[in-house]
Formats: sequence, C-alpha cells, structure tokens
Amino acid sequence: MAFMQNVDHIKFVVENVSEIDGRKLGAIRPDEDGYYTIPLAALGIVTRNNTYYDVQDFVDQLTGENSFVRKMLQDSTLFSEWGHPNTALLSNDQTLARLMVIDEKQVCCHIRKIWSGERLSSGGVLIYGEVKPFGPYGQYLKESLDDPNINTAFSLRSIAASKMKDGVIYRNMKKLITFDAVGAGGYSQASKRYSPSVECLTFDIIPGVTVLSEVALEHFT
Repeated sequence: MAFMQNVDHIKFVVENVSEIDGRKLGAIRPDEDGYYTIPLAALGIVTRNNTYYDVQDFVDQLTGENSFVRKMLQDSTLFSEWGHPNTALLSNDQTLARLMVIDEKQVCCHIRKIWSGERLSSGGVLIYGEVKPFGPYGQYLKESLDDPNINTAFSLRSIAASKMKDGVIYRNMKKLITFDAVGAGGYSQASKRYSPSVECLTFDIIPGVTVLSEVALEHFT
C-alpha cells in the first residue's frame, strides 16, 4: 500500500493580487481610434529571465535610420503575433527565417506608436506602445485588455549576441523584429498593470555562425 500523508489540516487560497508595486490591475480603455496604451518593454533593467539588453542598442533598434521597427512604424505596417513563434520542430535555418517574419495568420494587433515613458523606481524607463486589436487573434487580445482580472503582457522578439556578465545574460541587440503578446512578459513591467490608462523572443548569434543553443524567450517561463 502506498504511503499516505494526512491532509486534513491543509487549507489554502492562491489568487490574483489586485495591487503590486503600487500598480492596480484592471481593465484599460482604448482611445477614439481603438488603440490601447500599454508598456511593451523597459530600458535599463534586468528581466525576470536574468537578462539585460544594452540600452543604446535597444534605442538604436527603435529609432535608427536603418531600424526595421522604425521603418514599419513609419509605414504603419508593424504588427504583433499572439504568442511568440513556435520553432520547436524547425531546423536552425528555418528557425531564423521564422523569427524574422511576422506571420499574418498569427497577428493579434497593429502597433501605431512606440515611445519612452515613465521612469521606474528601479532607475529603468518604460517603453510604451499604442496597440489596436486586429487580425485573426485580435479578439483574444481585446478580451484580455478589457478584462479587469487578466494582466495582458508583451514581449520583445529580436536577434542578439549574448555573453554572461556578473551573473547576468548581457545582450547586444542586432535586430528588433516586433513585440508579441504573451502570457507573461520577461519584463514584469511590460504589462497592463503598468499601463497609464489604468519583457522577447531573442535569437543569439555569433558572427558567421548561427547558435541555437542559447535561444531565449524573453517572456517569463
């Protein structure tokens, strides 16, 4: 007979916390054009995955003349997917190709604007975005944003080179592709809880060599 422990005395409840770090969870409302303002990432802080992105590289990938994200924003063609791309069964080359493309069949929103915003108590700076639910998964995103009990989160997707520095994975971003809507972001601040209205899929590279052993999902796992 298997050993059985007495559980008669055990009682517990685990539930949503309405307020964390002075931030209350709730529904947020869109503007007159249907766009919601929500943090997409943060600059100058370590993620919950113990990862730090070089600030200047990150800024350059958002504002530089050759920036993919800047070009897509200016052309009004920057979209997000519902969840990071699933690359589990793909080869190295197929994985890289998939990460570089925003799949129209997985789109959940259009991103109209990205800007630097509030300074955090940690010294970091939030990166805000205006997002409008759109595409095959747009309704799921809208329901999440409108529900006061769901903390909608975003996560960056990029190509980067990594190295360990003082126990932290330090990343130099080579190409930022987009910000995907995910279950839990690597940046806890990249979520509806930090929206003023109420952290990435990263692929590491070595010059000339594709390295898949250090693929990092910048959503919190």
